[in-house]
Amino acid sequence: MQLSFPNGEHPDVPLQGEVTLGSRGSRVQLQGLGLAPLHASFQIDRRGLWLRVPAGVPPVHVNARPVRRLAQLRPGDLVCLERLRVVVKDDDTPPIERRIPASAPSPMSEAQRVAAARVVLRGQSGSHFGRSHTLNEPRLIGRSPSADIRLDDPAVAERHAVVELHGDRIILRAQCQEPTLLNGVPVLDAVLAPGDQLQIDQYRFVLEAPGLPLRGQAGVGRVAANPHTQTMPAVRVPVARDPEPRSPDSPAPGKGGDRDPGSLWWLIAAATVLAAALTALLIYAPRVG
Repeated sequence: MQLSFPNGEHPDVPLQGEVTLGSRGSRVQLQGLGLAPLHASFQIDRRGLWLRVPAGVPPVHVNARPVRRLAQLRPGDLVCLERLRVVVKDDDTPPIERRIPASAPSPMSEAQRVAAARVVLRGQSGSHFGRSHTLNEPRLIGRSPSADIRLDDPAVAERHAVVELHGDRIILRAQCQEPTLLNGVPVLDAVLAPGDQLQIDQYRFVLEAPGLPLRGQAGVGRVAANPHTQTMPAVRVPVARDPEPRSPDSPAPGKGGDRDPGSLWWLIAAATVLAAALTALLIYAPRVG
């Protein structure tokens, strides 16, 4: 991964080990942006990429959410440090498919709507933070009061874009000439994948679609014809055999011929021990009074 500076304050910085950022004494030094000497550090370990904010520095925001000490980052995240903006990018960003179906999707059946309920746009910032929007119907994003996902901001078009579930693909369809940032890349139309981040002005959303391949993996946008069904591995269940046919001379079940002779002696012995215990209790128990 790397740190990208969309306004050109610094060349892209590969993320290897720890990268410190500030006004002086840091690996990335930038003046005149209101940064503290050490404003933040970015470090990769086996768990992922982490943003660390020292105590006492001016506020740091990730996707418009304040971070006080620690936050985990992923590609597409926007980090704001005073007047500086930094975008986290993959080293080798998988290509974005921009060819989309010409028309809107056909209405879904009830079974398809149930399957589509697992595909959601989850708000990451702004007034939609934490809210989930299912895609069992096309969702219009924009400033219009009739928008399914309304962004109340004069900078946003009334009809900005539509997100559709097109059978086995998730589609972003532009409704204006203003691009959407997809993982930090400006696009109009695009095929989406799980984990993608969409940014429209100050609003950010992440696409969640459990079970579908991530961007760059084989089969992106291709799922089974019935994604709502699940298969279970075969389980061997023991089946009792039919009883062997009895000869006319053999005793019937439950008769004396089926009884184990040893079990009768165990029953007599247990009764004898129990009777002895009761007798001892009656004879040797202390008398009251």
